[in-house]
Amino acid sequence: MPYSLPSTSTTSTPSPLVVGVDLTAAGARPGVHRARGIVQPRSFDAERFVQLVRTADGGGLDLVTLDEGFLLHPGRRQVTGRLDAAVAAARVAPHTTRAGLVAAVDTAHVDPAHVAQAVARVDQASSGRAGWQVGLPTGIVAQDDAWAEQARDVAAQVVRHWDGLATSAGPNAGDTAGAVAVDDEGRFRVDHDGIRFAVRRYRPAEGRAADGPRGAGTRQGRPPVVVSARSEAALDLAARTADVVRVAATAPARAVRLRSRLRDAAEAAGRDPDTLRVLTEAYVVLAEDRASAQARLELVEALEGPEISGGLLVVAGTPDDLAETIVDWRDAGASDGFLLRPSSLGPDLDALVDGVLPRLARDGVRAVASPAPRTLRATLGLPDVGPAADAGDAGSAVVAPAPAHARPRARAGRTADSRLVRA
Repeated sequence: MPYSLPSTSTTSTPSPLVVGVDLTAAGARPGVHRARGIVQPRSFDAERFVQLVRTADGGGLDLVTLDEGFLLHPGRRQVTGRLDAAVAAARVAPHTTRAGLVAAVDTAHVDPAHVAQAVARVDQASSGRAGWQVGLPTGIVAQDDAWAEQARDVAAQVVRHWDGLATSAGPNAGDTAGAVAVDDEGRFRVDHDGIRFAVRRYRPAEGRAADGPRGAGTRQGRPPVVVSARSEAALDLAARTADVVRVAATAPARAVRLRSRLRDAAEAAGRDPDTLRVLTEAYVVLAEDRASAQARLELVEALEGPEISGGLLVVAGTPDDLAETIVDWRDAGASDGFLLRPSSLGPDLDALVDGVLPRLARDGVRAVASPAPRTLRATLGLPDVGPAADAGDAGSAVVAPAPAHARPRARAGRTADSRLVRA
């Protein structure tokens, strides 16, 4: 039976304008042009990765996401290894003070108890700023019904672990399907198929106790669940289980329809739609002037192919252009914020924190980054849920954005197509 997360609130929560960055490409840049020898592939550079996350965190970005494709080392024509996104997030967590860290962990090859524990460790290391993205297993490219059904079941189990409801007693404790098999010396059994590894789940025999991972508690009770919705099945999964939904839309009208559909489906599932955050994804190329940004976009597409954007909204222009796009989509009801994928991690990330975020703050549509530690749920304007909800959060106050009528509008003479915003 499909599992729906319980409604977390019946009171409307002010929704802050969320701006995040996807640093999946920080693992290594695989670019298809490598096969022609123009640019050599680069191994994962931990020091560079930490510096990029520090830049995002210090600049005031709300989220740093790492997808399933977080690479360890790209081969000449194939990926020869992957670095677990949760491990990378835990590694960088102590170096951050504000940004949420969202790691994608797949639901097929990793036991739900271990998913919960991996994210909980990131949460503990970051003082409550972890999130979990429901990941696609390696080799799976379609978010079909079978994946969505399996992911919904796993998500329910992960949440139960966070809430402290996972069964880890003995043979008389009832359902132990979420427990992890260990031998007499406390070692896990690991099944493997080629490069894939999975910790086996089992129901212990009579008289044998099942152990789950310890210390799965989190600082924020229940870390936000993120779903990247790229199919009908994923949209339904997101409406039932997600706190944050990543959507791809290249026009505001389609984004409005997707967001309305998600909110309606969430309400039909018994959830408060105001506790669902819908983020539009965009591929960005930023420069001091539009001509330079356009030239760099054309160069990247010539080297790596026009599919480099992954079907996302493409914004090539100045930081002011991107800031105006974000505000325009927010005012149209198309999204609760943006998740941005930089074309060039160094220059474009710097432009985001030095140009785009200050412009949004000056225009009064986004609060200046709070110096006080806050949980990721508080940053997103989500209500506290789970075991830690009653403890309260001193930094959970949400600064509501200025009303649309009070926001400075674009300068006179700017036309809608004066910046490159392309499907």
